Amino acid sequence: MKNNNLEKPPYWSTELWNLDTEDQNNNGLQNEDLIVWMRTAAFPSFRKLYRRVNHVNTFADGLPVGNYSFEIDYRYPVTAFEGRKYVIISSVSWIGGRNPFLGIAYMTVGCVCLLLAAIFFFIHVKWGKKPSDMMNVTSASHW
Repeated sequence: MKNNNLEKPPYWSTELWNLDTEDQNNNGLQNEDLIVWMRTAAFPSFRKLYRRVNHVNTFADGLPVGNYSFEIDYRYPVTAFEGRKYVIISSVSWIGGRNPFLGIAYMTVGCVCLLLAAIFFFIHVKWGKKPSDMMNVTSASHW
């Protein structure tokens, strides 16, 4: 970052090319954690996925029973703007995560479409033209 006249963000303690000491191919702008962290959130209250458990072999039936611990570094202070950080361990279902907004929006739009389809069908049956009427349309017809 020094050579390209770029400035590190405040509180950035690690060089961009040393983000992953175990996998050299996961450094720089290719680093998955950096990509997730830099992604812009749509709402003021948001969640960002840090890790996902790969459900194969040992984890096929979920995490084994036991005590787990996390080591969390406080590298970006959020108290200046009254922000908060949480660690949330959750699971997802076949329809996604915990946020119900998209499901509710789809159901609402679907119900409105069904209601409008029923209304238009009723109008068509009650006042619509018959196919035989439409075949006999001439320039002298009143419609």
